Amino acid sequence: MKSLTRIITGLLIVAIGLSFLLTNLKVLPSSVAIGDWWPIFVIVGGILILLNDRKNYLWALLVIALGVVFQLKQLSIIDINPWQLFWPAVIVVVGLSIMTSHKVPRKNIAASEREDVTAVLSGSETKVQSKDFKASRITAVCGGVTLDLREATIKKEATIDLFSLWGGIEIYVPKNVIVKNNTSVILGGVENNTAVDAGRDAPVLHVVGDVVMAGVEIKN
Repeated sequence: MKSLTRIITGLLIVAIGLSFLLTNLKVLPSSVAIGDWWPIFVIVGGILILLNDRKNYLWALLVIALGVVFQLKQLSIIDINPWQLFWPAVIVVVGLSIMTSHKVPRKNIAASEREDVTAVLSGSETKVQSKDFKASRITAVCGGVTLDLREATIKKEATIDLFSLWGGIEIYVPKNVIVKNNTSVILGGVENNTAVDAGRDAPVLHVVGDVVMAGVEIKN
């Protein structure tokens, strides 16, 4: 699959080079060589995304569809502004990605045993000192959350179930804990910057949930 991706990428670069070359040699008019056909590069980009990461097939299909609409617009086949369709399509794909994303099975833990944190258009900082930390549910929507577990004790395993939309989450964990990240990231990022100082039998912290156009950092 990687070799096919390289071939397609190479052909795309060659096509761009030939297009400029033929334009400079007056073999092709600039409008035909570049102006009318540039959306093909967007379509090829979507195909490359699909080949490299099939988990994000919805986003790849969105890019391909956007390229097709732009191409039809450039050829005057349709009279639609593609950007009017772009953001509604992004919102739809975000919703579909959340519904179809594969997650680690969640354990049913009573609310009284969880450390739940919510920040909507605001910020929240929570320091946990529990001697038997089991779970937390974090929600950050257009806001920021800091969860500090450095003074908490995880006996065997614990789970943080998070959802962040246009927000940011910082999670501090003890150095004797192994972090396993199983989040679904959509146009965002999750960084695990923990320095693990633990053996095979060390407690495990599972981080699951959805990160949509947001950022999460896990550190000590």
